[in-house]
Amino acid sequence: MRKAIAIVGGVAALFLSLQVAAQSRLVVVNGIRLNDLQIMQLEYFNCIGIPNGWYWLNLQNGAWGYAGNWNVQGYFGDACRLPANSQAAQRRKSLSERGLLYSPGEILR
Repeated sequence: MRKAIAIVGGVAALFLSLQVAAQSRLVVVNGIRLNDLQIMQLEYFNCIGIPNGWYWLNLQNGAWGYAGNWNVQGYFGDACRLPANSQAAQRRKSLSERGLLYSPGEILR
């Protein structure tokens, strides 16, 4: 009987440790800690990654900021409205576009 209790207790401890390990991020919004799935969903709808931290979010107008600081840092989803040619969306030009791609033997000439 004691072995069964010890095994059940060990399994419960293992399960709880796995739950804590699975929670890899610390993002708190309006006093509520979000789980990893909620953070991924929030990042998807915000179109940009969200660093670990404590935030407030006004659900009426989308304004957000850091907990304890009432200054508005931005508006939720602003990154989704960036134009395609903005600096955040620009890709680095390829070697051929930069004139750095040579054909075989061209450098030796």
